[in-house]
Amino acid sequence: MNRTQHYSLLRAMEIDKKNLLKYQEIYNYAYILSDGIFKIVFAEEKDHTLLISLVNAMLDLHGGETIKEITLEMQEFPGAFTKKDCIVDIIGTTNAGERVLVEVVNNLIPVSKTSFGQEWIQTSFGYQAAKPLSRNKIAEPQGQQQGDEFYRDRVEYYMSRVIENQVHTSEKYELPRIYFLGLLDFTLFPEEPQKYIHHVDEMCNGRKFFPKIQKIFVEIEKFFRLEEKGITTNDNSEAAQWLRAIKVTINEEPVPEKIMQNETFRRLLDSVKLINFAEELFNCEIKNVTDLMAEHEIGFAEGKKEGHAEGFVQGKTEGHAEGHEAGLAEGRAEGFAQGKTEGHAEGREAGLAEGREAGRAEGFAQGKTEGLNEGELRKAREIAKGLRDDGVPMEIIVRRSGLSEDEIRKL
Repeated sequence: MNRTQHYSLLRAMEIDKKNLLKYQEIYNYAYILSDGIFKIVFAEEKDHTLLISLVNAMLDLHGGETIKEITLEMQEFPGAFTKKDCIVDIIGTTNAGERVLVEVVNNLIPVSKTSFGQEWIQTSFGYQAAKPLSRNKIAEPQGQQQGDEFYRDRVEYYMSRVIENQVHTSEKYELPRIYFLGLLDFTLFPEEPQKYIHHVDEMCNGRKFFPKIQKIFVEIEKFFRLEEKGITTNDNSEAAQWLRAIKVTINEEPVPEKIMQNETFRRLLDSVKLINFAEELFNCEIKNVTDLMAEHEIGFAEGKKEGHAEGFVQGKTEGHAEGHEAGLAEGRAEGFAQGKTEGHAEGREAGLAEGREAGRAEGFAQGKTEGLNEGELRKAREIAKGLRDDGVPMEIIVRRSGLSEDEIRKL
């Protein structure tokens, strides 16, 4: 069962719990990359044989470095005060005292904003139809999606919380080897299209700076695509064999002979059979998906509200500034016209009194000048008073009107 079909199962069970029986008649396997299924298969096994084999394969551990035993621990590192909690899918300590964190990341978040019983869902490949009783394989991707935008940030946060808990009071600053294994259903490294396992170390001048801490990311969907294209045909590594076994369960494929001959993989296939899982598990998954949707809807609504408020404030500020510029220009034009008219009249009167010819020219010039100055000043005061009453910053009013702060405050 693949991601889309698993989502369809949850969708059908939300409508009627008895639909689980219908799916158990059609599908052989549960969706192994869902959080609930993965934890049951790999964490609840008594001797943790499957988990140890998976981790050794993906971490490429051989000889004396292989993990022989692992003790699982509490998954949660509570946050202090306002800090976020850290909840890892699987965390354990090996026989050598090494810490291993295993995190499965799947894109099981539906599109619907009201109920996840909709016809389309969002996956790493974009949007796909949810067909409850279909055995169709996941379609070839039309583009590469990067999955969780803050996934890398989350990995670093998880690692830091685990590291923080390794050294106690009066102990030396000596850390154990810590591995982080991320099993991804999306492409995290699109720049490396033919590489599906990535060992990430802190490097300095081409050498490992702190080899005790290592992060390993496995792009499962990318391996499936490479396998379908025949690119990984000659890859006989333990990691590739593990992913081929997982591919059998996800794509509901016939079991290859090489997989069937391996006792560990036979055990894996038996443990992932859909018939093994009870209704309660899927009820929990339904609740988790619903909670995720609610969280996304709340975040979307809050973001929309904040964006609207910011846009309103910005628009009001820009509109006020533009209106101020336009008003100032118009005020200047009106003041100039009015001053010119008044100056002309006063100049004419003065010219008539002192002499029709010489007086007119001198009076007109003097009156025009005085009129313009008086009109400009009056308009400047009116505009400054209006801007001040509108709450425009004083420095802007001074710059626009040419008046001093004392003059503006006395208006």
